Amino acid sequence: MKKTKTMAFAFLMSFSLLGCNTGEERMENPMQEDSTEPTGRREADSRGVEPGTHLDPLSPGEEGAELSDTDPNIGGREMMPSQNLVENITSNAELTTFASVIRKAELINSLNGTGPYTVFAPTDEAFESLPENSLEDLMKTENRKQLVALLNNHVVAGQLKAEQLQDGSSLKTLGGTELKVTKEGDRLTVNGAEVMEPNAMSQNGVIHVINKVMAVKE
Repeated sequence: MKKTKTMAFAFLMSFSLLGCNTGEERMENPMQEDSTEPTGRREADSRGVEPGTHLDPLSPGEEGAELSDTDPNIGGREMMPSQNLVENITSNAELTTFASVIRKAELINSLNGTGPYTVFAPTDEAFESLPENSLEDLMKTENRKQLVALLNNHVVAGQLKAEQLQDGSSLKTLGGTELKVTKEGDRLTVNGAEVMEPNAMSQNGVIHVINKVMAVKE
């Protein structure tokens, strides 16, 4: 009888230890199971464009985030696939205003995230073409909400190369607005903004340099 109780006790102890080990293995990497699940639904466009996994709008991160966290020299360097979106934006000498706007809106950390994102990045000349004082007003601290909305209007979930964008298709931005794609030969426009430099590949997405700021419709 004593031997039977001892064997039963040993069996219960081994079962308990097995359960504990399983819990420890799960605690070692709590994000592992989450990474295998889709981050949201995939939206298939009726014209064949698949924007990719749904992502939440970009939101301001911690105050004080600087572009120097990723690249101390804004502009003057080559965009490379080995760099992330923010690094490539800050590397392009024609995107210095866009880089400053991202910093002011405190979206550096968001764009450094996994993504992937498709970013339509307006050139410095595009920002200069805005009505007088409009950019200065947007850059004011009290107007940060509008500035973030403007930037979200230039970002689409998923990594979409220029050749994947179909004429007449619509892209839903992270801000919830619709961008209309138009293709005429080799000319590609999105909401009237011409893509001047397509397919700047990054670790967490792709950048298309455009010649116009796509304002948020009221």
